[in-house]
Amino acid sequence: MTQRGLLLTATAASLALVSALTGAQPPPPGPPAPPSPAAQAHIDTARGIAGNDLQVPFEFFCVPGKARPNNFSAPALTPTRLFDNLYAVGNSESVVYAITTSEGIVLLDAGHPGDLDTLIVPGLQALGLDPSTIKYVLLGHGHNDHYGGAAALQQRGVRIGTTAADWDTIAAERPSQLFGDIPKPNRDLVLREGEPLVLGNLSIMPVEIPGHTPGSLAFIFPVQDGSSRHMAGLFGGTVLAAGFTPVPGVRQYIASIAHYRDVAQQLQVDVEIQNHPIFDDMPGRLAALANRRAGAPHPFVMGNARYLRFWDVISECMQASLIQREAAQ
Repeated sequence: MTQRGLLLTATAASLALVSALTGAQPPPPGPPAPPSPAAQAHIDTARGIAGNDLQVPFEFFCVPGKARPNNFSAPALTPTRLFDNLYAVGNSESVVYAITTSEGIVLLDAGHPGDLDTLIVPGLQALGLDPSTIKYVLLGHGHNDHYGGAAALQQRGVRIGTTAADWDTIAAERPSQLFGDIPKPNRDLVLREGEPLVLGNLSIMPVEIPGHTPGSLAFIFPVQDGSSRHMAGLFGGTVLAAGFTPVPGVRQYIASIAHYRDVAQQLQVDVEIQNHPIFDDMPGRLAALANRRAGAPHPFVMGNARYLRFWDVISECMQASLIQREAAQ
């Protein structure tokens, strides 16, 4: 077994236990201590990698007090066509993406409980898409702000997919204080790295990125901008604030970033999207997209080199957080 496989095996059990006991993540610790010299070295490295064009993720993850979970009460996202075959709907901090294919729609995530008929379906209809043509929902990870509408869609004949580990995460999740007892989808499609999901003219590559949950997934797939083809990457299990994730999960998460980075480099990912887009300046990019003139660069296309730097910044900041967490234990 590879070192990554050993890490996954060693941490998955502890992460699954935490998820089963808490239903999501443990409460965060108190205010962070000033960075140690070792942690500061990673912060300085992240600052250098970020340069002038990646300050938003640097400040979110490396500046104490900036990182935070997504806001369940955030306003709705204005339904938007990002690319010819990629659309964004839902809550502005828990976005659902719709990918159109020659044989129907694939959704990445299913939003908060209650979002399906209030935000997702109306959002798709506003964009000229037919919700009855949804064929699959692929879950970035097994928390209820991602599978909220999955059970209802499954009852309408939609296939639901996630990893075996996060089917277990979903089964173990307890009723939410905010949403109560949430309908859960029945165990259905099991996604595995190396086994792309193909629908019509679209192939989506799942990449296993355990850490936030034992079975978190990233998705890599092509998008079209007129005559230009690009490769999009959605990292569906981002640890937004290290203090909300057990230390073994943060260690695994850092290893998963390194693994995902390798895959993203190989597949030349050059479009960055998030299901929790609170650290990638999505509002600024949406505004630029709305004002984009014909022939102008697409604001969501960042190039592969910058995309890799984006994840290097996050990795360095998380390594600094991990050092601080371990020192506090």
